[in-house]
Amino acid sequence: MSEIRDQLGLGGRSYDAVVTRLLELGFVYQRDERTFPKQVFIGLTIRGKRTAESLQPAANEVKETFIGFKSELEKLEAKERTEQEEQRMLEVLLGLTDMEFTMGVWGAAESHARKAHDLATELKDEGGKARSLSLRGEIHYRKGAFQDAEMEFAESLTIHSRTCDDGGRSEDHYFLGSIKEKRGDLTGARREFEDGMALASSVKDDILKARANLGIGRTLAKEGRYADSLSRFKESIETFERLEDVDELPRAYANAGSSTYFIDIEESLKWHEKCIGLSRMIGDARMLGYGLSNAAGCHIKKKENTKALRCLDEASDVFKELDEKGMLASVSIQYGLVRWQEGNWIEAENQFFQAMDIAKKHGRSYELGDALMNCGLMNLERGQKQTAESQLRRAAEIFQKLGNQAKIEKVRKGLEQLSR
Repeated sequence: MSEIRDQLGLGGRSYDAVVTRLLELGFVYQRDERTFPKQVFIGLTIRGKRTAESLQPAANEVKETFIGFKSELEKLEAKERTEQEEQRMLEVLLGLTDMEFTMGVWGAAESHARKAHDLATELKDEGGKARSLSLRGEIHYRKGAFQDAEMEFAESLTIHSRTCDDGGRSEDHYFLGSIKEKRGDLTGARREFEDGMALASSVKDDILKARANLGIGRTLAKEGRYADSLSRFKESIETFERLEDVDELPRAYANAGSSTYFIDIEESLKWHEKCIGLSRMIGDARMLGYGLSNAAGCHIKKKENTKALRCLDEASDVFKELDEKGMLASVSIQYGLVRWQEGNWIEAENQFFQAMDIAKKHGRSYELGDALMNCGLMNLERGQKQTAESQLRRAAEIFQKLGNQAKIEKVRKGLEQLSR
C-alpha cells in the first residue's frame, strides 16, 4: 500500500476513497488474508481490465494522481467556471492538500488549504470550509504554530457544532486537547479529550473514541502516572488491532512504549520496535521518526550507545524533513545523553543547549524542562554545582507547572545531592 501511495502521490484518506470507489464500480476485487496486520490483495476484474486498457493512451499524460490533480486545478483556474466546476475545484484543492500534507510538502498544502477555505466560503459549503480549517489546523499543529492551529480548530468546531457533526467535533476536541497538552495545560487537555470521547461514543465511532483515549493516556503519563496511562494505551491498541486500523496503531504503540519505559525497559523497546516496523510498512514517516527516537532512549538506558546513535541519526533526518521542531529538541537531548555517558561533557552540553534553544523558540515546555534537568544533573556530576543548581531549579519550576511528579522527584533528588 505504501508503494502505491508513494507512486500515485495519494494521502491515506484519498487512497481509501479511491479503492472504495473502484470496488463500488466493479473495476476491482478485494481478497483479505488472515494475517496481522491484515494483508489485502486488490486485483482488476475483467471489466476493470478492459477499462484500464481503454485508458492506456492517457496514462502517459496523467502518470500520477497527484500530477493529474495539479493539472486539473491549473485548467480550472484558467477558465470561467460553472457552479459545478467550482465545486469540483474545491474537491481538487482539498485532495491536493491532503496529499501534500501526507508527503510533508507543508508549504504547498497550507496554500491549497487556504484557497479551499476561501472557495468553500464563497460556495457556502460548510463541510468544505470545516475540512479546510481542520487541514490547516493540523499543518500548523505539526509545524508548532499552536496559536494558529488553535484558532482554526476552534472555528472548525463552531461549524461542526452548527451542522451537528459530532464526529467532526470529536476530532476538533482531540486536536485542541493536543495543543493544550503541548503547552503543558494537562487539565485542560484532558477535558478536551474527554469531550472528544463522549462525542465519539454518541456517534458510535470506536476509532475516534480510542484516539481520544490515547490523549487521556498521554496526559496521565506526563503526570508520572505510568501504569494508569499504559492501561489506557492498551485499551486503544486493542480497538485499533480489532478494527485493523493500521493508521492509528503506530502512535498507540509509541505511546505504550513511552509509558513502559519507566516500568520495564525491555517491554518498552518491543513496543517501539512494533511502531518502527509498522510505520515502515505503511509509509508513515512521522511515526517512524517517533519510534526511532523512542527506541534510542531505550538503548541509551541500556547503555547501548552505538544502537542509540544509529536510531537517532535516522530519526533526526526524518524530523528535519518534516520540520518537527519539538522532536528535533528531543533528539538533541538524546544525543546529549549519549555524549554524557561517553564522558564527552562539552559536546553533551552543546546538545542540551541546542535543545533548550529549539524548545524556547517553539514553546515546548516539556522539552525545555527535560534539557535543563539533564544538563543540571550532568553539571552536578562534573562538580559545577552553582550552574547545576540554577538549571535544576528552573527545571523544577517547569515540571511543577506541568504537574509531572516523576520528573519533579528526579529533580528533587538532584537538588538534595547539591546540599550534601
